[in-house]
Amino acid sequence: MKVAECFVLGLALLGGIEAAPVVEKVDPPNWWVGHTWNPIQVLLTGRDLKGAAVTSESSSLQVEVRRGSDDGRHLFVYVHIRSEARPGRYQFHLATSSGRTGFDLTLDPPIDRRGRFQGFGPGDVIYLLMADRFANGDPSNDSPPEFGQPADRSSPNAYHGGDFRGIRGRLDYLKDLGVTGIWMLPSYRNSTRHASPAHGYHTVDFYAVEPRFGTMQDFRDLVDSAHRLGIKVMQDQVANHCGPHHPWVEAPPTPTWFHDLSVLPRLRNNFDIAALADPYARPRRRSIPLRGWFAGHLPDFDQTDPLVSGYLIQNAIWWIGMSGIDGMRQDTYPYVDRPFWEKWKEAIDRQFPGFFVVGEITARTPAVLSFFEGGARRDGIDTKLDTMLDFPLHRAIRSVFAQNGPLNELADVLAQDSLYRRPEWLVPFLGNHDGARFLAVAGGDISRLLMAQAFLLTTRGIPHLYYGDEIAMGKEDAGGRRSVRADFPGGFPGDPVDAFAPHGRTGDSAVVFQALRSLLHLRRSHPALRRGKLTHLLVEKDRYAYLRSAPEERVLVVLDRTPAGPIDIEVDDIPLRDGLRFRSFPEGQHEVTVTGGRLRIIPSESIMIYVARQ
Repeated sequence: MKVAECFVLGLALLGGIEAAPVVEKVDPPNWWVGHTWNPIQVLLTGRDLKGAAVTSESSSLQVEVRRGSDDGRHLFVYVHIRSEARPGRYQFHLATSSGRTGFDLTLDPPIDRRGRFQGFGPGDVIYLLMADRFANGDPSNDSPPEFGQPADRSSPNAYHGGDFRGIRGRLDYLKDLGVTGIWMLPSYRNSTRHASPAHGYHTVDFYAVEPRFGTMQDFRDLVDSAHRLGIKVMQDQVANHCGPHHPWVEAPPTPTWFHDLSVLPRLRNNFDIAALADPYARPRRRSIPLRGWFAGHLPDFDQTDPLVSGYLIQNAIWWIGMSGIDGMRQDTYPYVDRPFWEKWKEAIDRQFPGFFVVGEITARTPAVLSFFEGGARRDGIDTKLDTMLDFPLHRAIRSVFAQNGPLNELADVLAQDSLYRRPEWLVPFLGNHDGARFLAVAGGDISRLLMAQAFLLTTRGIPHLYYGDEIAMGKEDAGGRRSVRADFPGGFPGDPVDAFAPHGRTGDSAVVFQALRSLLHLRRSHPALRRGKLTHLLVEKDRYAYLRSAPEERVLVVLDRTPAGPIDIEVDDIPLRDGLRFRSFPEGQHEVTVTGGRLRIIPSESIMIYVARQ
């Protein structure tokens, strides 16, 4: 190096000369022409971007620099895409007093809506799975060398190797089972050289796919393949927080990107959801769940910062458009300011009418849960949220079926459905990735699981199942959580048992699978179970009977945990014609006939289902 060059380099290192700007990352990397979200927010990440001017040579793009971070690491550029813009790769020029650089942004053709963005409804059954633990279709992405953390199936916290191609290869299994939709945990890039949990909630890049799962093309191929089989796809998204190793934690794009980033110890979320619905709660009580960091270490976004809210809204829309998914489960929904949700859902609905969003709100009671349902203005805000996971009914299901609580607990929760605008859109479930499996809680007793699944698939709502419950996973895990995120047997090379195939399902696994498959196909064949009116006929500690009524048919469900004699039910106040015959499911059991305004049921099983044509 020449002496003059050494002198210039030395001045630059000492701060005597400003360094030329560098663009390292462009969020988003692409957008679409003819889109309803316009202008788009382009967040540049790099070095020495402070005070930069940005221009485009294209007259179809209007560029405005809104804000740059004081450390020169981030620059917010807004690009208005005019109606005459055409698809293509557009170049932008960035200049500061110390130099110039550039970056590209691709504009794609308008999104093809055919067969995509279908939404979900009461006719669907959703199957929740973890990509990493379901099936490994591409072993080459198990251990990316840049992360220094090889897949390790012996560790419950490590990645195991499941991926999008693995799920795609098992779609026929899900189709045969009878589900109509799958829900996957987050697909954002989660891996770093730090230990990163395989569940996907520690995001480090919101505009990248987790490389251990595959590429964006792999994701799209999975969605397209599912759609060809009549299976919808739901993606898990997170707008409340990012992972602790996201680069923003060290260099936030704005001073208010996170809540209380500089405060130690971190304000910890206390999950006081009831405070958010309580009209009499004091401000400090409401502040903690909104500003607190999840588990004390997941950085909490401040959505009152318009640059934050713009980023998160746009990112949600980008994932929908890129993947073609039909719905979304929004994680940790209540811990975000409600005005943000209204703007967020309005933007999604403009571009994707009918798109389905279910919120995770772990409320204990219907009174609290119903506060978050969209369609009504509370405190001047309508979140427009389509529906919620039905945690109150979930708790009752566990209490009743897994722990032998009284059956009337179910009716007590359902009796509060008048608090909701659309209770038939709630999403009830037996278990998920955040708690012990149902069978683990039930002490491995499959009779309890079978009755719980029968109730889930015959009551109101959009039921969701958890992967592996259909093959009795958790049976040997009484009271524990070892099985909650276990690998699906047969999904990984070298597995001694393949539960995806009939020969790999024996004993209790085969019994539970066949019973659930039969229920799913029954539900799909009978509109009364999907959209029929629910009427309680008998509610007792150990006996529960209810009717699902549609214009073309009635379905009678009886759950009986007693060895007692016949069940007599008066139905003279219900428009059931005398002589109406209910045939059993499965066939071969006695029929039930309406006689003199009464039903007499001779118990033969603990689960009895009957169908009558009107």
